[in-house]
Amino acid sequence: MRFTHGREGRSSLGRRFAAGMVAAAMTIGGSLAMGTAAYAQEGDTPVAMVQENGSGKHFMVYYRAWRDITMKGVNTDLPDDNWISMYDIPYGIDVVNVFSYVPQGQEEAAQPFYDKLKSDYAPYLHSRGIKLVRGIDYNGVMVDGFTTWIAEQGKSVETATEADYDAYADHVIETYMTSVGLDGLDIDMETHPDESQVAISDQVIRSLSKRIGPRSGDPDGTMFLYDTNGSYTAPFENVADCFDYIAYQQYGSDSTRTAKAAATYEQFIDSTKFVPGLTFPEEGDMNNRWYDAIEPYEESHFYDVASYSYDNNLGGMFVYALDRDGRTYEEDDLTHIKPSNLIWTKTAIAQSQGMSLENAKAAAGHFLDRMSLTKDVPAETRQAVDAATNLYEVNKAVLGGDWDEGYSNTYDPTLELSLTAIDSTALTDAIGKAKELIASGDVTGETLGALRTARDAAVAGLTGKLYTADAVADWASGLVKAIDDSTPVTPEPEKPGDGDQNTTDGNRPNGSGGAETKPTAKPNKPTKKPGDLANTGIDTIPVMLVAAMLMLSGAGALAARRRR
Repeated sequence: MRFTHGREGRSSLGRRFAAGMVAAAMTIGGSLAMGTAAYAQEGDTPVAMVQENGSGKHFMVYYRAWRDITMKGVNTDLPDDNWISMYDIPYGIDVVNVFSYVPQGQEEAAQPFYDKLKSDYAPYLHSRGIKLVRGIDYNGVMVDGFTTWIAEQGKSVETATEADYDAYADHVIETYMTSVGLDGLDIDMETHPDESQVAISDQVIRSLSKRIGPRSGDPDGTMFLYDTNGSYTAPFENVADCFDYIAYQQYGSDSTRTAKAAATYEQFIDSTKFVPGLTFPEEGDMNNRWYDAIEPYEESHFYDVASYSYDNNLGGMFVYALDRDGRTYEEDDLTHIKPSNLIWTKTAIAQSQGMSLENAKAAAGHFLDRMSLTKDVPAETRQAVDAATNLYEVNKAVLGGDWDEGYSNTYDPTLELSLTAIDSTALTDAIGKAKELIASGDVTGETLGALRTARDAAVAGLTGKLYTADAVADWASGLVKAIDDSTPVTPEPEKPGDGDQNTTDGNRPNGSGGAETKPTAKPNKPTKKPGDLANTGIDTIPVMLVAAMLMLSGAGALAARRRR
């Protein structure tokens, strides 16, 4: 994790930052208590409550808050507009590290982000099962921070009690976490503290672990992480059980380094708690050259580390600078902010969580099929999907290599694979039937208007970002009803003799004894209404709806089989 100090220094600072800077950045948002109510993003109707990362593998992204669309002119000297928002965070991610730096004097310009975080972003991400954490500097908070705080209480480190450490833990959580409504903390360790410093940080971490993380009273609702770029384990080994997992920064390195570091930390934690991470090029960084995301994909660090993590049952993966996905160290990229289709991140999520090539192609085909209702799919796009030999090639066939180079800028393979479990066959068949009726010219007036409205609602829903089985059933039932109401009913022809008396000799009614009598009125036949089943009088609409619901209930349309 790194950040850039605007004009004062365009180079990366290796993630070292002062506690005072972080405090200022964190407190700018005020008290941002965030609930877990589902948030309906504009354009996502309805919102599917798709829980993230069903694979059990972690995938974390560092979200650089100063590049959010709500921040303008914060921590930057570039003229380009920001493009990313937290609604753009791909599916399959379970942790978002809200990473921020607000230079002094720019607090007012940064405030809209924290307002949006409170009102919309956090509820939306929580509805997806995502936790939000915040990084804090080891020296600035764990050691120097406590030393300063305890002195302000009129005490010293030597005389500090467990109650003092607990009180400081409350202070840290309030300052860096609950004041901005986050779910956890992430300790950033990039130094080599001595024994006395480790003794302090061990106590602070133990006190924090009573409140957040796996040892707390709320292990499912909070998170406590440790991230580092080295194998100096002294600050970690005595408190390893306090953390959900360790995020290991191995920027610019392949799986050889992953294996070595994992072996070092496996002395203290299970391999499923080791999460390696890579990075994208930061704008203005004229010093570091990591080259983690370079084509060809199967020769990249992304492919190597994601595959190693999955094959060796590590805890997952993370990426830093999500918004810089796909950018290079070319001058045009380093000096500009450009939108991204997030292809490398989306592919790494799928790779590290075991998506098979077969399922990746099935997800892409499913997406193209439903999008074809409003946008023609070029034959070469489908051909590229079929010909793909790895996950990246499948995604590139749909997304393109960069923004505006493919069929879609926003295709999300992990989300799409989850949607394949919802059977939309009845709905797509109804959409096809409605199209035929409208084109026939046999439907007019208000009936035609109602049919078009139902058809448009079904198409808009099915081509949206996401949907639920219940929503598909609703669209199907509405469209089926509109189709039934629009279908002309042909009267049954009268059978010969329907209007005559039933006689045996053609002259007299049976049993008349030769005397003519007036015809006896026949019982009325049930009146057949539009939509009735023949000879039953039963309305077909609920019958068809039940059938559609039975079809939709089969969630196994395509099981998201994990890669063998």
